[in-house]
Amino acid sequence: MNKQEKPKRAGDARRTFSENTSNLDGSVDLLTVDYPDEQEMRMRISSIVDEALPAPPSFPVYVAGMYRQLGFRHLFRDLTEIAFVLLLGLGILIFMALFAMENTNREGIYAFIFIVSPLLYLAVSVVFFADLQRRDTYQVEMACRYNVYQLASLRMLVFAGVCLILNIAFVCWIAAFYGNIDLLRGLMLSASSLFLFAAAFLYGLLRGRTGFGRYVPIALWPLLHTGLWIAKPGVYLSLLSDMPVLAYGALILLGAAAYFGQVRRLPTFRPKLF
Repeated sequence: MNKQEKPKRAGDARRTFSENTSNLDGSVDLLTVDYPDEQEMRMRISSIVDEALPAPPSFPVYVAGMYRQLGFRHLFRDLTEIAFVLLLGLGILIFMALFAMENTNREGIYAFIFIVSPLLYLAVSVVFFADLQRRDTYQVEMACRYNVYQLASLRMLVFAGVCLILNIAFVCWIAAFYGNIDLLRGLMLSASSLFLFAAAFLYGLLRGRTGFGRYVPIALWPLLHTGLWIAKPGVYLSLLSDMPVLAYGALILLGAAAYFGQVRRLPTFRPKLF
């Protein structure tokens, strides 16, 4: 009895499977799937990437972490060379200031401060970036966890801070020695000049496609201001000496913000030339 029922059940199973398959095919034919458009695909991919990858740290956190991991000694391994350049530049500035104080008036001293204040920053920055080109280990350093431009982001901040302190001491010395200038105005002139030049210097370095484009701001700064001083001395000197102190404060904030913005681009900078 059981032997006769087995084929029957097997046949029933085959018919049931065939009916289910036909029903499944019919349902699949009736089912429509909307394919996502390109915008939705990008949104989905972005959401997956945002959830999978950690959020990048802010620039201050990044710089602080780099300093903690590397330390002062490795970040400024050429400290002796930097100190020598700064002291030599400060000595040259003092010599130039003595000559200027003997041969110019109060307005001329303001112009002198405004023109020469970025020179210390220029000296240490050029020495640092020029040294990158002649290092035999440049390619190796670019492949390290912190490459030379990521290190430069912290060094440029330190350079600006140190040069600002030295410029303050330099202007105070001029005010004490010359005795005929407004110390606050002199300090504001020096700080605004430093930050504006530093921002222009890094902008040319990061965005210039050729060596000429990178170093144009370096040449334009002294040439432009010296040319204005010679061509229109009355207008140029009165502009520097009569501009409200609040206007110089606004220039300092603008220059510092622009400089900080350029420094933030250094960790992700990839030079095409060098």
